[in-house]
Amino acid sequence: MIKIDMIRIENILSTEERNALIEALFSIRNKIQWKAGKDYAHLKKRQRMNHVSISATISDYDKIIYDIAQNDNNILYIYEFKACNYYAIRGFAQEKEWLIIYGPNGIMETAFPPEDTDGYLNKRGFVLIGQIKEVLQWTLNQKNYWTF
Repeated sequence: MIKIDMIRIENILSTEERNALIEALFSIRNKIQWKAGKDYAHLKKRQRMNHVSISATISDYDKIIYDIAQNDNNILYIYEFKACNYYAIRGFAQEKEWLIIYGPNGIMETAFPPEDTDGYLNKRGFVLIGQIKEVLQWTLNQKNYWTF
């Protein structure tokens, strides 16, 4: 079990960045959206790597992503790449630990079960934000300051 001490989100993100994080989280929890044509390319890669069965459909793959995004106990990370913030949710599906990586507006980048999740996150400079439920609770507590 990973012990989580939520970083004070207001200390690391501007109001605009916090708004973007919450918008992307709400979006991915509402509907899985891929860049045009990328859903099948990612599914085929996951099949080749035996992350999902060869008979898995895009609906099966999206369900893994959706279920992980819906679990309020899963862990949310942020990282910057080319002056853009991306987000990752860490959680379990099909008895494997997965990373769901998405960008602004909740648009999917990838979802996969890394061999070494901590190593993957550390190597790329992901910053722990906290459990989804903590982020959502913090959002509710701060709602008067947000500009949706």
